[in-house]
Amino acid sequence: MKKLIILSMTLLASYGANTSAFQNNRVFETFNQAANLIPTPVNVADPVTYFQTKNRAIKLAKQKQWHQVNILTKRLTNEFQYDGDTWYLLGLSDFAQANYHAAIAPLEQALALGVSLKGIPTGASNPNDLMIKIAEAFAEQGDQANAQLWLKKALDARWDDRPTLAGRSLFSSGVNPHFQRYAHLPAYKELAGNNLGDDLSRDEKWRYDLAFLVAEIKRLHVAMYHKITPAQFSKKVHEIEQSIPKLSDQQIVFQFMELIAMLGNGHNLLIPAWGESGNFKQLPFQFYQFNDGLFIIAANSDYQHYIGYEVIAFADTPASEALALTQKVNASDNGMQTLWLGPYYLSLVEVLHGLGLTNDKTPSLTLKSAQGELVTISPASLPMQFSGFPKLPKLAQYPEQHYLSKNTTPYWSEVIDNNMLLYVQFNDVRNAKEQSLAQFAEQLQAQLKSDNIEHMVLDLRHNSGGNGSLTPPLVATAAFFKVFKPNGKLFVLVGRNTYSAGHDVAVKIANIVPTIFVGEPSGTRPNVIGEAGWFNLPYSKQTGLISSQFHQQSRAEDHRIWISPDIPVSLTSKQYFSGEDPALEAILAITMPKQIDK
Repeated sequence: MKKLIILSMTLLASYGANTSAFQNNRVFETFNQAANLIPTPVNVADPVTYFQTKNRAIKLAKQKQWHQVNILTKRLTNEFQYDGDTWYLLGLSDFAQANYHAAIAPLEQALALGVSLKGIPTGASNPNDLMIKIAEAFAEQGDQANAQLWLKKALDARWDDRPTLAGRSLFSSGVNPHFQRYAHLPAYKELAGNNLGDDLSRDEKWRYDLAFLVAEIKRLHVAMYHKITPAQFSKKVHEIEQSIPKLSDQQIVFQFMELIAMLGNGHNLLIPAWGESGNFKQLPFQFYQFNDGLFIIAANSDYQHYIGYEVIAFADTPASEALALTQKVNASDNGMQTLWLGPYYLSLVEVLHGLGLTNDKTPSLTLKSAQGELVTISPASLPMQFSGFPKLPKLAQYPEQHYLSKNTTPYWSEVIDNNMLLYVQFNDVRNAKEQSLAQFAEQLQAQLKSDNIEHMVLDLRHNSGGNGSLTPPLVATAAFFKVFKPNGKLFVLVGRNTYSAGHDVAVKIANIVPTIFVGEPSGTRPNVIGEAGWFNLPYSKQTGLISSQFHQQSRAEDHRIWISPDIPVSLTSKQYFSGEDPALEAILAITMPKQIDK
């Protein structure tokens, strides 16, 4: 136990300082060493040629023509020393050609000045990612001390993919190859969060996981005490630590989920599906909270006949009360997130146990059929599977229903001729294999110019986020529509799982053009603590997210808790199972051409 206490205290001391938004701004300012630099007068001989050369260098970098990039950026940085982008390209070109020693100085200069370039292969323009790139260059030179120094700097600056150091990232396999030669060293293992001792007892290992989780929360979280006090947080940590010997592995993980949920913010979560200890089980159902109750909307093959049944109770607890209780593990930005994700948490058996809804290994549910018949069942549970929070599924009997028919396709569009309306459904913020989002935006703009279109609908009801750096072309398309069709109406459909980068699109569009919002209140705020830093616990290997950035998409004093619809429309279970879409129907009623009486 003494060894565990020493390890835990070391871990907490290393990354235990609270990281408010203001403190993290000061962290980044520490690395912007050029902040007080007074540039000498600009003395570029031919500014036009400089501009053309820079654009060519960027284009060649995107094509990975690193030798040519190196030649051009040496010329550019010699002519003008105050552009972080050109130093960044120079450093990347040296790095890509294995000139690691040469890469370090320009990368450090890029970090000092700041970089705004995106979309560069092997790039790392965010400050903490750039610090990792510098650490990789030192590692490739065999300079262990400086590699560790820059790794520590990146971690202190809230670098958000620490699991890659331990080879436990969700997005890549194995240890970062640049650090492979150091992966066995104790100092590297400590930085990687991979230094759990083999001689610890089960309880000591779980306490080490708890200490690591607390340290990662304090390292990553922006303004972590905006919803709770330090005393409340410490009290919960102490309670978990003391109760570990009495709890099962799954009960400990549930307590970790409660700790994370106390912080608020919807990007805070733990996913108990991929660990080595403490994974959850799941009921064979997908639930959805309509405005007339909680219903089963999908089920595995053995329980298909229960689709369409209303859930009346979990054991003796009414479904509405059970849904409210999920807030104990469902960190959220507003109450709509409870409607969105609460039903998912109610499908997890250990959540039902932890919330006190049942003590049975096989929970019982009371259901009501469409004919009013009550039935109590105890469905067999399955190991938890997770590939993202589920969307409202399409209905086999209504394959052409606009809202649901292609909601797993990242983006698609259709012209509704009778209403002279371009309907665009944007479901995931990522590039599709066959067409990038930028190319899709160009296609939409061409349609707006050539087709007989007067109005536009952007449906974001299934969009819970992704890579926000991809969205500017779509936002620009909304602005293009209003310029090209000044008398046309722009409708944006939002709902409970309009979230994260998907929500940002709605806010950015409303910032620049008149927008009519239709549907439910959205699932997050215009200005919100979000983004996400990944963690992977050393013993249990449980994975989760911590909110690591503040996103101000709206004006500084915008304190709205959601985007409120101008045309409020909700969905009943009857409308859903009948293939109706009252939100789109409202838009079509508004845009229907008026009949001229003869």
